[in-house]
Amino acid sequence: MNWRNGAAHLLREPIVHFLIAGALVFALMSGRAPDLGERRIVVNEALVSRLANRWTESFRRAPSQEELDGLIAEYVRDQVYYREALSLGLDQDDEVVMRRMRNKMLALATSDVEAATPSDAELQKLIDKDPARYAAEVTYSFDQLYLGAESPAARAKAAEALKLLQAGQSADRFAQPAPIPSNYSQNAASDVAAVFGGPFADSLLGLPLGQWTGPVSSGLGLHVVRVAARSNPARPELEKVRQQVTNDWHNSARQRAEEAAYRKVLANYDVVIEQPK
Repeated sequence: MNWRNGAAHLLREPIVHFLIAGALVFALMSGRAPDLGERRIVVNEALVSRLANRWTESFRRAPSQEELDGLIAEYVRDQVYYREALSLGLDQDDEVVMRRMRNKMLALATSDVEAATPSDAELQKLIDKDPARYAAEVTYSFDQLYLGAESPAARAKAAEALKLLQAGQSADRFAQPAPIPSNYSQNAASDVAAVFGGPFADSLLGLPLGQWTGPVSSGLGLHVVRVAARSNPARPELEKVRQQVTNDWHNSARQRAEEAAYRKVLANYDVVIEQPK
């Protein structure tokens, strides 16, 4: 094998490709004029205090000098790797980095809202707009007879069972085994929904009191139902729901602030969308 063949064979080796690429990156970085601002890492008193305070919040004690030195060393290491990664463009087209930067921008845009305190008038306005959202849950006391999974046969059984029950007779022979009780007393709507499903709980609101009706569908199948009692929650009072309505106010204000900030920044960009043909 002459030297030309040997060189050609060597150039086909993956490790050689890696070394060449590394040498090119090194050459590019070495040839780049250093930015003295980027290359200078300052650990001042305020930064050291911030690092120490974070430690104290986490461990409920001040760091020792050795621990503080370690925190400072880790900060410097983070800064070195962060700046080198930026200089290599490693942040480009990275969805994780973009999302974190987006979240930081949103935090800046909503900082005033997060610190704001709504007035009682503003909170009351939210309650008046949707009083049902803040009212106490409706509770139900009811009896149910489970007739099995949804099917024509189950519906036929429901019709026969209703005739007997409405006549004051027993319809137990139509009941199917199920891991649920036949009687419920003062159960909140959310608890009923957790067992039977939301549509079943919603249907109880419109059923007549004291009468067997059905069939009523649930996540389990078919039932005939008699609602014995249904609560009528009082109108919500601000002092009783203050925390919930305050949370809603902040969520709504945050969404408005985010959208306003986005529209303001978007106005500085020319967005071109090319759909695939």
